[in-house]
Amino acid sequence: MKFRVPVISFFIFLALICKISAQLHVMPNIPRDVSVMTAVDSCKVRVWYALNAEDIKDYHSYEDWHRLEIGSQMSKYYSYFVYRNDSLCTEQSKNNPVYLRVPRRCDNLGNPGKHLWSEYYNTDFFKNFSEGTLTQYTFMPRGVPHHKYTENMPVQNWTLLEDTASIAGYLCQKATCMFRGRNFEAWFTPEIPIGNGPWKFGGLPGLILKVYDADSLYVFECTHIDFSQYAFTIQKHDSRNYLDISREKYRKIVKNINEDYDNFIGGRGGPRIYPPYNPLELE
Repeated sequence: MKFRVPVISFFIFLALICKISAQLHVMPNIPRDVSVMTAVDSCKVRVWYALNAEDIKDYHSYEDWHRLEIGSQMSKYYSYFVYRNDSLCTEQSKNNPVYLRVPRRCDNLGNPGKHLWSEYYNTDFFKNFSEGTLTQYTFMPRGVPHHKYTENMPVQNWTLLEDTASIAGYLCQKATCMFRGRNFEAWFTPEIPIGNGPWKFGGLPGLILKVYDADSLYVFECTHIDFSQYAFTIQKHDSRNYLDISREKYRKIVKNINEDYDNFIGGRGGPRIYPPYNPLELE
């Protein structure tokens, strides 16, 4: 006697499997040791940005929480959630030297389950003002060498508009541009005349406090700004073992990781359905 699964049950089961599979992401590498970081500059301004916040007042709803440190020679943009986890894991390893391996996670990273590996979580972006360059250092997932690349400072050809809005307590003006295949809207504040912003954005007559693409796949919004009379240290991880490659090669590697990580690293796991990969840069 043959057992037959009702057609409707089969499709419900298939949809459930696809949903579960779509939630699987690439596992991160072991945390970095923050005790061996070196100072490369100092700053008195730290700008905090929520990435894809469901509720800007609740950091647990953020997909990630980023920090922009603006010095006199360079700026650094990076994930604070990842840095916080690295710091806690470093402390845990120092206090428990008998551990056979470094703990992978010591913090819920604000949003448990979402925060695994991503080139946006695990990359530090350094803008060098005097050289006019941007260098990004990506801490790759397990089985992939770490990579870095340097490019000329990205330029966005902004169109200034008359629209205004209040963001993080600052009066902001609207600007739009097309950058590497996507249309973006940004809100900058002339009250802080610093031509910088989250990720690779900048070049406006004021600090960018909010920017998003036309589809709202990536929304960066300032939560608050720290001003201090004392200088914060801008630190950099040891990158001597990072492979220096071109931007084009980097984009291909990251695409392969996001679309077929198991095969890319030579794994033998079963078939997996990956979530659609929608990078910020389409070209």
